[in-house]
Parts: sequence; C-alpha cells; structure tokens
Amino acid sequence: MHMIPQDDFTPHGYLDNPFHSWKLNPSGVLRSIVPLGMGWHVPNLGSYARNQFQYTAHLGVGLKVGKQILLTAEDFRRHKCSIASHLHTRNRFEYTCLVPAYELELRVRYFLVNEHALGCVIRLKTEAKKPLPVTCYLLHRHTHNPHTSRLWEHGLYVGVGPQKGSALLGIASEGDAFVHGARSADGAELIFGAIGHVVALEDAAIWAHDIPVARPDVTEHEESTGWQSRTVIVPWQLVMEGKGSERIVNAVLARGVSPDQSSQRWLDAMEEIARAEAEHHSDDQQFWSSAPQLTGDWPAHWRRGLVYDFETLRMMVRPSAGVLPHPWDAMQIQAPRSVLAEAAMDMLFLSYADPVLAQEVLLGHFSSSPRPNLPCMREDGSYNMIADDGKICGTAPEWGFPLWCCDQIFLRTADRSWLRRLYPGVAAYLRWWLAERRDPEGWLVYACSWESGQDVSRRFGPQQTGGTIIQHVRPVDLQASMAQGASILVRWARLLAQEPQAPANDELPALDFAAEAEQWKSVATEFTEKTRFMWQDGWFRDYDAVTREWSTLQDTMHLAPIFCGAASEEQTEQLRSYFAQPPAHSGWMPLSWPPVVMALVGAAAKAKMPAEAAELAYQFIEAAYRSTDSRELDEQGGLPGVTREYHQAQRVGKWGALEYSNAGIEGYGWGALSIHLLIRYLLGLRAQEDGQLVVAPMLPTALRREGANYQVGPLRWGEYILHVSCQVRTKQGFSLEIRYERFISEESLALDVANLDATIEAIAAAQKVQPQRWQWNGVWGEEQTVPLS
Repeated sequence: MHMIPQDDFTPHGYLDNPFHSWKLNPSGVLRSIVPLGMGWHVPNLGSYARNQFQYTAHLGVGLKVGKQILLTAEDFRRHKCSIASHLHTRNRFEYTCLVPAYELELRVRYFLVNEHALGCVIRLKTEAKKPLPVTCYLLHRHTHNPHTSRLWEHGLYVGVGPQKGSALLGIASEGDAFVHGARSADGAELIFGAIGHVVALEDAAIWAHDIPVARPDVTEHEESTGWQSRTVIVPWQLVMEGKGSERIVNAVLARGVSPDQSSQRWLDAMEEIARAEAEHHSDDQQFWSSAPQLTGDWPAHWRRGLVYDFETLRMMVRPSAGVLPHPWDAMQIQAPRSVLAEAAMDMLFLSYADPVLAQEVLLGHFSSSPRPNLPCMREDGSYNMIADDGKICGTAPEWGFPLWCCDQIFLRTADRSWLRRLYPGVAAYLRWWLAERRDPEGWLVYACSWESGQDVSRRFGPQQTGGTIIQHVRPVDLQASMAQGASILVRWARLLAQEPQAPANDELPALDFAAEAEQWKSVATEFTEKTRFMWQDGWFRDYDAVTREWSTLQDTMHLAPIFCGAASEEQTEQLRSYFAQPPAHSGWMPLSWPPVVMALVGAAAKAKMPAEAAELAYQFIEAAYRSTDSRELDEQGGLPGVTREYHQAQRVGKWGALEYSNAGIEGYGWGALSIHLLIRYLLGLRAQEDGQLVVAPMLPTALRREGANYQVGPLRWGEYILHVSCQVRTKQGFSLEIRYERFISEESLALDVANLDATIEAIAAAQKVQPQRWQWNGVWGEEQTVPLS
C-alpha cells in the first residue's frame, strides 16, 4: 500500500491554512474552484459576520491545444476532458486533467509556500507522436467586496509584475495587491504573451479565441452586489516534443498590502517552492505511515471517504495562538474557536491515526482553560458563548460526551501518565457543574440552550436566541451524563490510586485518589437515581420546574441514559423497539447531527442490539461518504471533498424514502464520526482496561456479500499496530484475522547516554519482535478478547 493515499478522489476540496484564526489573524481559508482552481476566501466562506467577506483570490490554469480552448467548466465538458484528483491531503491538492483529442495529461498541484503565497506546480505530459504546441493560461480570478474596507478604495487596477511572466492586480488606491506568474521549472524556454484583463472567466475564454473584449474600467462593479470581479491572464507558449515528453512549470499567487510587498513575496516564493512542497510531502508521509486506510472490498466511496475525514481532522488541529499555548482543536476551519464537545469528538476520531497528538490537544484544552467549565472562546481569549444573564458558558457534559471520548482514548492507549495529568482538569470541570448548575432541588440545568449544544431546541420551550435563560428545565440527558462522567472518574481514580506517588517537584496537585473514587461513586449513584426517576409513561422525559409538568416531547437525546449506563435493565428493555425507527431530535431527523448519532448508535450497542447499531451506523456512513465523494457541488454550491457540519434529510423516490446528505459548514471536524462508527460498531473493535482489545464484528446487511473481504490498517492500538481483515463467510458468519506488532516510535528508540546498555538492549529486543497473527471464525455480533501480548 502506498503510504499517502492515491485514489480517484473528487476534484473538490480545501487546503489547510494553519495561519488562519478568527480574531488575531483572519488569514482566510483555501477552497477549490471549478474547473482547475484553488484560492483564498478571506476571512472565510459562509454565513459568519453576515457573509461579509473581504475578497476571494483564486489561481487557475487553462489550455489552448490545437483548436481546443479549455478555460471554463463547460469547455472541459464539451471536449470530454476528464478531471479528477489523485492527491487530496490537507497540504497538497492536485488536479489531473486528460485531453483525449491530443493525448495530453495536465497535472496541477497546489500547496501553500507560506502564509501569503499559494504555490502551483503544473506538469504537462503527452503521448502524441508529433511535436505538440500548447498555450497555457495562468489565471488570477478575483472578487473584491469594497463594503468591508476601511481604506481609501475605489476599484481595481492591473499592471505588470516584478518579472516577465507575472502580472499585478491591486486595489486602487491604497488596498492590497496580488501578483501571479510562472517560471519554467525544467529550464526550457517559455514564450510569454500579452497579459489579459477581463471581468469573468467566460470573458477570458472569449479573449483566448482572439475576439476583442473590452478591458474593464478600474471602478467597474456588479450592480446587484457592488462587488468588483476581475480575471487576469498570463499566457505562455511551449512545445511538447512528442511521445513521452514532459514539461514542468512553477507558478505562484502572492498577496501583500502593497505592490512592493506582494512582488517581493512572489519572488521569494518562487525560490522556495520546491522546499515547501518537499516539507508538505514529508508531513503527509509521516501522518499516513501510521494512519488507517480501507482496502479490500469496501465501497470505493468509503475508501476515499475515510481519507477525506482524516484530512479534515488534520485541519482541525491549529498551532498555538494567542492565549492557547498548545496545539488546539478549531472545531471548524471557517471561524475557529475552542469548544470542548467538538475538541473531544475530533480527537477521539483522530486518535485512531495519531493518539499522541490527540492526547496533547485534549490535555492542553483542560489544563490551559481560564475557567473550570472550559468556556467556548476564541484564540484571543474572548468568550463567544454568554447567556442573556451574563453567565459565561462552555458546552455541557452531555454534548459530545467529552469525558466518554477522553476515556475511549485512554482505554486504547492505556497511558496512565497522560491520565494523571488530565484528571485534575476533568474533575474540576464536573465539580463546576455540580456547584454552578444545580437548581435549588439539586437537579442539573443549563444556563441557556447554547450551553446544551442543542441550540434553541424545542425541548427547552420558547426562546428568542440560544442565549435565552432556560434554567427551569431539567433535561434527562444532562443528569445521565453526570452519572456517566462520575462513573468514569471512579474508575480513573481507582487506577491512579495504584500508581506510585508523584515526585515532590511535580507541578500536579497531590490527590488522595482513593477518597476521590468514593466521592465520585456517590455522585454517580445520585445521578443514576435521578435519571431513572425521570422515567415517566414509558419514556425518559424532561421536567419543567415552573409549570411542574413532564414534557410530552420525544427526542433522540432521550435515549442517552442507555448510552450513559444510567438506565435500568427494565427501562432499556422497554426502549429497544425505538432503535428501529428513532424519534427526531429537536425537529431534525435522528441521523442529522454527529453528536446525537454518536449517542444513538452507542445506546443501541449498550442495549445489546449490535445489528441495529450497525444498521444505524451504516446509514450515517453511507450518506456521509456518498456526499463527500460526489463529483458535483450541491444545490447551494457546497463542496464535496471535505467533512461538513451535519446531514440534511429529504424524502426521495416514489415511496418518499428518507435520504441524508452532507450540509452545513464546510470543514467541520465532528462530521468525521464515520471513522469511529466503522471501527467500533461495524468491525467491532473495542478497547477495555490497559489497552485490551475486544472484537465483535457486525457488518450491516448491505455489506454481507459472501467472500467479500474488508480490511483496515495500520491502526494504532495502545503499543501495537493492527491490520484487520474481516471476510464474509455467510450471511450469518465471518472469518476475522488480526495481524499485530509492537509500535516502535523514534522516541522509544532515542539514545539514552546515561543508560547506554539498556538502550542498546531495548533496540535489539524491538528488532527481534515478529508480527503476530490471530484468527477467528465467528457469527455476527459474537464477542472475543484478542490476547495482544
């Protein structure tokens, strides 16, 4: 298997801009544009700040081969030129375009050279027998929104760039400036033509046909929006010398606050482009060397979907910024912020590939928060979730079940050192909820629905906004999450009580973990009893303390007590029938929101209904990966190729069957829930104490084709690397094989000069370890423990 995934990916997606934040440095996001483009949206794409973007600046490529001119998407379709992406990572995005009439292959690879320079390597290769003259068009497509500027601006001007083969577009008269241009990377001559300057890409196609197009006036703008759009074209000619010949051209789009700055950045980026791509390649290689991929008979869109998910999760991890002195989870790339629910879910999913980074992000989230409830905040320290009475809010323990997510990572890694450092922040978080969010009778409540994560849910009564005060409602899932969280802390405290005492110079507080375990046991018992008391008329119900009435609404999140282990066996038994057709969630279909789906599928599994859990998981994964791997934009122009915020549902077909598809914010981490559902509920891999592996495969009916073999690996599991293969023997049974070996990291083999003999001995022992193999023939849903030793 090639480490970095090579596949027929959708030709749409994002590049990561690690410099982008929301308050301190709104540098923008990098988003593809049809047919062969990539560029900045500043400060973001979408509805934040009423979509008051400042500009979009895209680099693109077009061709003239023989009589064919290929600039617009319609041009490529008309001439039957296929466009795909065979490289689709957060760092590098490549288009592959085939021009069949001339046996010409065009590859256009984009990546950031630095924050202000977008690099592009253009490769042309032909199988034509005769020399083939080609004209390439390097395009800068720009849209400027003058309404967002505080500068002295009135339009756009175009001029010559710092070198031959480059062009300058600037905001008149004191705005930003952009330079784009090309250089030969292989030393062969490029013959540059006159710079083109038009409004739209369609005008560029007319210009390329040598039909006169009026140059736009500096102050020209769209009447309907007031936006100013320009397309600036740098053309050059080259000759492909016949069968097997290849030409390589480097291009850069650079931005700056002045023509001088952008010109210098363009020149510098041209010199740095090869180094930058090599660094991106190394980063991709390192990640995918231990990240799982799907092979075998999985649906092709699932195989690619897993890659889109992991690459989106990689974008979620931002470098330290402002008051956040550690790598942190951005929740989503458009307007990053630090939120507990999303951070916990994102890192759970990422931990299947990079558990060390996931642990670091979560530990930093708890240890560096300015308040014990981990308020939702931006990188500058500003809080962005404050209730109408002024209470500073963070997400509650029931939304995304962050303690459960942390526990799943611990169970798989068995890293007690990390657990000891994590414990104080987690315990302080739960204690804050017990101290600050209990009503006079001791029930947990939310300050507002934003705090619940279930914004403006009907469960909480009439609300003007998510900040409306709802402290009269006692939600059943909140009580259950406290029971779950306290039970987790009981187990953690008992484990940590067995560990040696920390050294005197340790910065962590000295804790009596045995006493901690007893305190949390009391809390778990109290809130388990509270949860079970909320069982009324055959359903778990919320309670209104003002009207003194039980809610009549049924919500997907009302099944959370089962997931949390707070429901009794009798209550669970009475709810089993609901998993075939779960109730809606606050007006949304039950498989719409990832945190709700995570709890729903987990509840089905906890109710000992693995087949129902697998079918629910399958529906979510299939909808997610079918949408993410689409070749077309959705009805709203939304991109595939990147994980999104939620699923929208609609009735389709003659019988009005329910069909889900991706929707919401582009580049949202928790949309990668499919990773977790596939590994935990379909392949049935589950961790217990000290990294012990329990397996109970339960493939959905749709995948049980006799002889089909479903493989995943490499998969980090504690100190091991797994390669899992599940073969369908019959509709009722499977054959499972797990190959595993110890994971030897560079850190574990680092030279210890003070103890050289022990280091040499450890290296020698590591080199002698042979991969192990465990096989089992079972029936779907049957459970076994794998003896990893």
